[in-house]
Amino acid sequence: MTRQTNRPWVIAGTASLTFGFVRGLHTSFGVFFVALLDTFHWSRAVTAGLQTANLVTDALVSPFIGRLTDRLGPRRVVMAGSVVLAAGLLLCSQVSTAWELYLYFGVVVSMGFAAGGVIPHVVVVSEWFPSRRGLVLGIVYGAVGVGTLILSPLCQGLISLWGWPRVFQALAAAILIFIIPLVWNTYRPSPQSAREPAGAKGGAGAGEWSASLALRSIQFWSVFISRMLGSVGTMLIVTHQVAHVVDIGYSHIWAAGVFGVMAFVSAGGRVAFGYIADAFTKTTAYTLNIACAAVGVLALTLATDTSQPWLLYVYVGGFGIAFGSRAVILSAITADIFAGRGFGTIFGFSVMSVGVGGGLGAWLGGALHDLTGSYYVSFTVANSLLLVSVLAVWITGLDWMRRFDRRLWPAPDRTLD
Repeated sequence: MTRQTNRPWVIAGTASLTFGFVRGLHTSFGVFFVALLDTFHWSRAVTAGLQTANLVTDALVSPFIGRLTDRLGPRRVVMAGSVVLAAGLLLCSQVSTAWELYLYFGVVVSMGFAAGGVIPHVVVVSEWFPSRRGLVLGIVYGAVGVGTLILSPLCQGLISLWGWPRVFQALAAAILIFIIPLVWNTYRPSPQSAREPAGAKGGAGAGEWSASLALRSIQFWSVFISRMLGSVGTMLIVTHQVAHVVDIGYSHIWAAGVFGVMAFVSAGGRVAFGYIADAFTKTTAYTLNIACAAVGVLALTLATDTSQPWLLYVYVGGFGIAFGSRAVILSAITADIFAGRGFGTIFGFSVMSVGVGGGLGAWLGGALHDLTGSYYVSFTVANSLLLVSVLAVWITGLDWMRRFDRRLWPAPDRTLD
């Protein structure tokens, strides 16, 4: 195979390593929170507030990151995000007050995660794999589970040996020494995007979706609503799953061990559902995904004591294999509809739904628990929202909706698919 023929898979491999590291580090940040709480004896509200700050920052900067990706390309955006992330980690190593942690992690590090994370990587994969987006996005998203499995225990072990300030510094050095040169030497525009001249100011050209057109389309908002509802349900479950299992009688260690397996299961699920999305239809893949998740959440809801541990195994299997792969399918659907030189901006607006839905879900689970005294209502609401999100995806795939949205185009472009 020629070097050009190999190029897409080299980029896919680099995207998996980079995205797996960046998002795996994000998912593993809990070990640093524990270390910081042990050092400074802050309240648990500090941890909850940091998560909220992270989600809000991510939601606010996503359209901006998407716009930069359209104008500068994924390579420069990921590199810039990596520099910001490294700087934020170095600043975190010097914190001594809670407000510093909110600023450095809640804002600076969060911006680095956003710029080096999902938006530019979905764009670069969508450009290079127009016919196999589901599978390759599944592989790249699946790397997050592997990254979490590696980084979480590694960071915990290094914190025990070196202390958390040195580990922050070591991670910043790893980004500067390994991640940035790897991205610089690998990411390139796809042949198609390289041949086409850029639109005015990096925007979409004639016959392509622009952000302003997309925001007026039903398809955009149906995908947005589906992603938001799925994020509410998912974050509600993920945030409160350990608390529920401990409440019904299991030990913290046993609960953490069982749910740690879910990261591995989810990695395989993202690849599997990405393949299903390409082999059948993305609507079919999403429906099957939600069916698996619903069975898992129902099992978790029915687990009220320690007499039936098999219910937790059903939960880990059903919800675990679906966890994360919803993002794979919805990202592929969004790319199928809106791919073009304005896709980064459009996708940036789309993923704002994750921050909005995730923040609402984490709060809603706790609020309903406080009102009812258990997680039964919380988990039932989460499952209901996941099921409703299927309807929004089915609506997105209707031919009449595509024809209706095509009316947004100027007359000469309406014949485009």
